[in-house]
Amino acid sequence: MEAQRIREGVKLMQEGDKASSKGLFRKPDWDVASGCYDHAATSFKLARSYDQAVQAYLKASEAFFKADATHLSGKALENAALLLAQQLSQPQRAAEFYQRASNMFMTGGSIDRAAEQLEKAGRALENTDANAAIEMYSSACSLYEQEDRGRMAIEIFKKAVTLLIRSKKYEKAVDMLHRQSAVLRKLANRSHLYKANLSIMIVLFAIGDEVEAGKQFNFMCSNDPGFSQSEEAQIGELLLQAYNEGDQELLEKAVRMQHISFLDNEVAKLSRTLTVPGETLSSGGIDSQRHQQRSMQAPPLQSTRAPPSYSGTNYTNSSVNNNKPSMNSNVHGMSPAQVRAELYSTPSSNYNNNKNSYNEKPSSFTSAGSPSSPQEQQSPHPPLPQSQPDEKNYYQPTPRDLDEEFARLNTNEKTKQTPRQQQSPPTLPQEEDDDFDLR
Repeated sequence: MEAQRIREGVKLMQEGDKASSKGLFRKPDWDVASGCYDHAATSFKLARSYDQAVQAYLKASEAFFKADATHLSGKALENAALLLAQQLSQPQRAAEFYQRASNMFMTGGSIDRAAEQLEKAGRALENTDANAAIEMYSSACSLYEQEDRGRMAIEIFKKAVTLLIRSKKYEKAVDMLHRQSAVLRKLANRSHLYKANLSIMIVLFAIGDEVEAGKQFNFMCSNDPGFSQSEEAQIGELLLQAYNEGDQELLEKAVRMQHISFLDNEVAKLSRTLTVPGETLSSGGIDSQRHQQRSMQAPPLQSTRAPPSYSGTNYTNSSVNNNKPSMNSNVHGMSPAQVRAELYSTPSSNYNNNKNSYNEKPSSFTSAGSPSSPQEQQSPHPPLPQSQPDEKNYYQPTPRDLDEEFARLNTNEKTKQTPRQQQSPPTLPQEEDDDFDLR
């Protein structure tokens, strides 16, 4: 079946060539030739021979143009461009054919069809050449604006803005949004106009020109009193406040509001990337970065317990680390020298020797690290801070106890000074012996 259609198409092409040729006694018949070429293109298309179909449409377009059928000529070019874009995957050639078709429609006075061809050309170039696609969309919008058919250009404006933001051409995106706002203002389409106004502010914030964004906001509110009462104006005011105060949390709150999601997708995505000066975004998010910065800036926690300050006096490990309570811990934790000074300054009286309370020798006071010479007593270094006894076990000596301790020390010194006499074992009582006289 396909081969038969191809043979029919070839035969029709031959007839078209014969009709378009100039003879000795005849002129080219472009009406007949255009019909033959058009039918041949249809046969090739049904036979899925798309290259031959494109060539047939080209010849049909030329024949229609020479037959003063510009509209049909443009339609033939449109069919050829459609095959190139969809079947042959040749977007550049398809865009070229769409442009030629647009020129044909403009020549025929069909501005709407001409702008439609430019839109199709831009759609074909979106994935391959974004800049050329933007130019096609802009040209299509210009045609609609010239003919006061701005209603037809609203969707094309959105496509152009999307490509511009995706290409990070924010200045041109602002210009395109201003053109869209002018069209919407004429149409009195308030909802779309307010969205376009908010989109302008978001793109200006993305550029980093918050001053211009503030000027545009004031201009929008002054020209349209209804805009100042809208949700879009409240979001814009929050954005301005966040930038003026440097409040990233307020900015994030504003871009999470519901009306942001009603904007175009690229504009909504762009709003989520906004940051106030001095803030940055990452995969972890801004809140996590701010928490890390605060933790880094916070001073380290210091222990409320003062570290021990060691002086020049030598301390033994047993005297420093021994936390066991002793019998001498009742004397306010004072050094032996201080105890002696306290004892000697107290008047003596009759005291009883409390042997159960103080069984240790006076030398035990020096084991806590007291200086053994007067030079060490006059050392300017402070003594090692001693551990405070527990309140429950703490015993505060009275003056009487101190006097008793003084008496005990004097008694011990006397016992040391007097040599101990050798005590001989007691003599056993002797019984009277009758033989004593004999001995």
